[in-house]
Amino acid sequence: MGVMNNYVEALFVLLPEDAGGRAAAVEPRGGGYCPMLRGADGAMLRIRVIEGPPRIAPGQDGHVVAHVETPLADDALLAPGSELDVIEDERVVGILSVARLWRGAAVA
Repeated sequence: MGVMNNYVEALFVLLPEDAGGRAAAVEPRGGGYCPMLRGADGAMLRIRVIEGPPRIAPGQDGHVVAHVETPLADDALLAPGSELDVIEDERVVGILSVARLWRGAAVA
């Protein structure tokens, strides 16, 4: 069996800059935004946001799809309803609320 890719559909909320969030907007469709996520148990995952609105500014939210780049040891971390901290440079800049987790086979 080949490697499986994990994807998550979620509500992505960026904190306002004055609340510790980032200064600039992110562009989900660009595929270049790759923050870490931290679960309530401290587990860390890297994601790559690949779909959503054209931009999400600090203080705003949007529905996104992200590729989970870290191998997923426990699906419970990304169970629907889970909330994870969005981490950049060791600080929380947002919150990701999971709506759905799904797997797709990697293309060789």
